[in-house]
Amino acid sequence: MILVVLCFLVALLTGFGAVQEIVVSGIIDHEVYRAIIGIFGTVISVLFLVTGIALWRKWPSTRRLAIVTAVFSIVFHVYAALPPHRSMGYPALIIGAGFGLVLLIITLSSKGKRTAHV
Repeated sequence: MILVVLCFLVALLTGFGAVQEIVVSGIIDHEVYRAIIGIFGTVISVLFLVTGIALWRKWPSTRRLAIVTAVFSIVFHVYAALPPHRSMGYPALIIGAGFGLVLLIITLSSKGKRTAHV
């Protein structure tokens, strides 16, 4: 249950930053790169929400969805924190990539167990 709550919290945090990037940088400042980062961040946020729901409802494809979400989150947060554009700070990198890594480790370590216990 803790993993479900954390998925929802990370989804909210990622979504808040992503929508802010889309609105402020993409629409107001017309920076295409930052708007694209915001769109990808929104997709990652939706993936975290769906993963949290899948964990909660014990869907059969939860393991696969959790692995995809974790990998996308790690890659996205590391890429967005790299210079020269650096769209996010280190706290967002630690939360997004760190929780993605935790989710990936927990999911992969439960390989032999039922998907419902992920």
